[in-house]
Amino acid sequence: MFVGAERPRTISPTRMMTTRSCEVLLALALIAGVPPNARAQGEVAGDGAQALNQISSIGESLDNAKQHALHILYVHGIGATGSGDSQTFQKRICRFLKGCKTRKTLVPIGRDYADSGVFDDAAQPPPFNYMGNPVWMKQEEWRASAPFVDHYLLQRTDGGPIVVDEVNWWPLVFPLKCHAMMSGEARLPGPNKTLLELCSKSEEDTAHPGRFKAYAWIKPEDARTLEAIRPRGALLNRSLKTNLLDWGFSDAMMAVGSMHDLFREGMRQLLVQSARFHADGSRTDEWEQQGRNPQRIDTEFIVVSHSLGSYLVFSTLNVDQQDLVPQAATSPANSNEAITREDAASEYILQRTSLMYFFANQIPLLELANVEESKTVQALSKGMQKWRDLRENFGKEHAGENEFAVKPPQLVAWSDPNDLLTWCIPEMKPLTIVNLYVRNSWWHWIFANPETAHVNYASNKNVLRMMMSSEASAAKNQVCK
Repeated sequence: MFVGAERPRTISPTRMMTTRSCEVLLALALIAGVPPNARAQGEVAGDGAQALNQISSIGESLDNAKQHALHILYVHGIGATGSGDSQTFQKRICRFLKGCKTRKTLVPIGRDYADSGVFDDAAQPPPFNYMGNPVWMKQEEWRASAPFVDHYLLQRTDGGPIVVDEVNWWPLVFPLKCHAMMSGEARLPGPNKTLLELCSKSEEDTAHPGRFKAYAWIKPEDARTLEAIRPRGALLNRSLKTNLLDWGFSDAMMAVGSMHDLFREGMRQLLVQSARFHADGSRTDEWEQQGRNPQRIDTEFIVVSHSLGSYLVFSTLNVDQQDLVPQAATSPANSNEAITREDAASEYILQRTSLMYFFANQIPLLELANVEESKTVQALSKGMQKWRDLRENFGKEHAGENEFAVKPPQLVAWSDPNDLLTWCIPEMKPLTIVNLYVRNSWWHWIFANPETAHVNYASNKNVLRMMMSSEASAAKNQVCK
């Protein structure tokens, strides 16, 4: 017992239950009163009081790039329902740029699929099983699960273009979520009509024969039967479970489990596609020659990722070949040459990436699945260290060759304290890590809408203002300790 501390009072079980019941009723009343899309955006606050001289920004990178293209790698988080997750972010940052205009619906100027090795057109489904049943039963299903990258272009009248490479890994998780989670949950708490319709929709990708924009993982007639089941769970409980856990956090379970190598291999191939893509819509392998003997820095990358996407970024950017599971046994087409090319693309992008933004990152939680007995550095930490080393060496090798200095790598993590699925990134010297707090939703003292708190980072004007303005970035912030 602490000296001078007030002696704790004993509370009877009956009184405790009564108190909790009142709190629950109040919380439910507040939940019911929160508009689905309401949000209040408070000022940005840092974690601690250590002053950083300056945090880099997208605006500063655009100034440095001048007429050259700036690439933004955008990686979505948990619970994706299809492509286009980056569109809100694109429209909002365009408002901060002079001479930048966007349409109501943005259309990508190109799409590339992971299409080699285990994802080759002729590859058979990998032999993964869930509860005794195969995840993919036929080749068509496996092809419908291939991750892809959509390339968007933001044109500016007073500067170079912005290429947004939207990395879509969600096709990998749809089969299990639709078959295993949504079907079973319809019979337990009750059906989620919106998600069941999503799982039973079918649409071919006419620009890429044999690929699908949507695939019917549940037959439409079976989905209608499930939708007719009478709910057994309370409305709010049912909604939280089917949306947050079944459709959302199940992604994280697959990403850190035995399927992790599929995620990493798919994303590594998409990095190659991003390195090949140019603002004029062409695709070349010029990056390979430039990577071997760079004469100038004419391409810069910035990473923007959300929740689980942040974890996948660094686990993918760990480029040590000895940590890769050989894919040749799964598909002979995935040779050592292909692995070497993916490594080169990772290094090429890391060397040219000065800044990463994480929205609602889940790294500290997900790394609990990788606790090891030995003193070996975890794969995620290796990825961070690799980025730091490549960027710093790149800057030393090309010092004085360009009009602007090569900035050291910086990672800025945004969190809403009311977000149920975000964690502060701990200090990892000498990498510069900055944790920033912001509010994405209305706050009712005892409750804030967890959905808007988690998803509204990309539309929060205070977040975007700080990302775009180098002057606004000179603030007091500190890494977690």
